[in-house]
Amino acid sequence: MRRHPVPLDQWEARSWSLKVTDAGGLTHQVPVAYYRPYSGETPAGGVRGGLVDVKAGQAADYQGKDVRGRIVVADYPITPGGAISALAGHLKLAPELSAENYTRVWQATPAQLSLDLARRNGAIAMVDIMDLAPEHARGQYSPHQQPQTGLPTLHLDRVQGRRLRDLMNAGPVTATLTLRASRKNSTIDYLTAELKGGGALPGAIMVGTHTDGQNAIEENGVPAILALAGYFARVARAERPRDIIFVFSPNHMNSHQDTPDLSAWLKRNGEIRSRIAASLVPEHLGALGWAEDPATGAYGPTGRSEPAVIGTGNSAALTALAIDQVKRDGLERTAVLKPFNNGLYGEATYPYRLGIPTATLISGPAYLVQVARDGHLDKIDPGLMHRQTVFLSRLLARMLALPAY
Repeated sequence: MRRHPVPLDQWEARSWSLKVTDAGGLTHQVPVAYYRPYSGETPAGGVRGGLVDVKAGQAADYQGKDVRGRIVVADYPITPGGAISALAGHLKLAPELSAENYTRVWQATPAQLSLDLARRNGAIAMVDIMDLAPEHARGQYSPHQQPQTGLPTLHLDRVQGRRLRDLMNAGPVTATLTLRASRKNSTIDYLTAELKGGGALPGAIMVGTHTDGQNAIEENGVPAILALAGYFARVARAERPRDIIFVFSPNHMNSHQDTPDLSAWLKRNGEIRSRIAASLVPEHLGALGWAEDPATGAYGPTGRSEPAVIGTGNSAALTALAIDQVKRDGLERTAVLKPFNNGLYGEATYPYRLGIPTATLISGPAYLVQVARDGHLDKIDPGLMHRQTVFLSRLLARMLALPAY
């Protein structure tokens, strides 16, 4: 085992609040769903300014509006339907998932609100409104990979967002927005461990995930990998045709301008990169489905598991292997998908972009990056997590023995 320190430009929120004074002079404390990560920080007393509604927050929405020294209010972009619908043409299995509501706040499509645009127009802060139920919006750590931008921003749910806009429609509203945060230059470690094989086939299989996350789903690929490591350590070395290199990245939840992502790290570590024949990336196992009821808007359990995705790229042989193993194991509510938007659905994107044959098992529930007191432990199905981990062990055994990629 080895540690590999890398630099980290750390930003951590400490406290946040929003207070508004309406046209009649009444002051209201507005419950905040969460802060926007890496957005910016304020002095202890916050920043104060009039509120200006810029709607969708695009360039045209700023035309004719003076936002200098003011706090802008905008809609947080969330696409109803989301990625599964967009990828329906790529589904290899479980085509019924293409019709399932997959509204997810963590998705990067459509493009997120530009804080730089607001700042260039003179805004001193932003309030964005998520069209989500309060229980759904609370604690959403999103977007989770944006650069540090210097414009403090807070999230509101749809109820508080409607309340705020009603006050604004009644007359001028002034707000005090507070977001206290600390910054420091630090380091954080990539971790690697190796399990030598019998050497019958060239190269190694990289098994990796990331170690940072907001709850028990994001990221529980780590215990899955530890289970795989324990299992394959008990397999006779001669029965492991290739080496296995386990890689744990600490940097999924940061802008890649602030710390090296897995692609950059592999490029810096050419000795490891040169040995990798293929990679396997588990993320977010055993997730139960939660969603908003389209009729009532209430947020709660769906009574089903979260759709799971097996993403594969850079190898037709690996794709065929993954499809066959999903069929053999009878994994429910699981689809094998091709790459999308030059990505492979999570941490697997980084080896995929380097041309490495890559497979991932991943899910993306509505609460994926949501901070909660209990860490969402109640939303893990241990039996499903076990079945998915067994699937990974069988797929990895076949990847180790695959003659060529």
